[in-house]
Amino acid sequence: MKKLYFIVPIIGAIIFFFFYSAVKDDIKLQEQAHKKKQLEEQAERVRMDVENRKKAFQMALDEANRRIAEIEAKKKEEARKAEETEAAKDARDLAYRERERQYKRLVELTDSRIVANEQVARVKEQLELQAIQAAYLEKTVKEVVENKMNYERALNKMDAAEKAAAMAREAERAAKRG
Repeated sequence: MKKLYFIVPIIGAIIFFFFYSAVKDDIKLQEQAHKKKQLEEQAERVRMDVENRKKAFQMALDEANRRIAEIEAKKKEEARKAEETEAAKDARDLAYRERERQYKRLVELTDSRIVANEQVARVKEQLELQAIQAAYLEKTVKEVVENKMNYERALNKMDAAEKAAAMAREAERAAKRG
């Protein structure tokens, strides 16, 4: 009986050892498979992150190129408007010089009543033309001022949008870090 008390626990221990070693190997294999799966998932996340960054970079590059094109177009439009304004100023100056010349002529021709009347008629026509030109110049100046204000508003809105986008990106980065 004493031998039985000694042999039964040894047999039980041996059986337990066999079951334990079989389960231990299975647990080790499952753990290795789990680690391998985690590494694959991490590699996939890294690949997706790189792909997303490439897409974001391309989108940012396209947006920057679009903005550059818009700015160049605006500069060309402003240059064209400046040329028109300069041409209008030149026309106004020409009109003023013409008016001064006509006025001097009128003073010189007051000696002869008939010639003076003809010159008066011409001067009146020139004054009407100048009034039309002055009205045109005033209208053009108002349009240029309005366009300038519109461009400034648009540039301010673009700056505000860029600042908001930068703040959003910073908030997104902070959220990713946190």
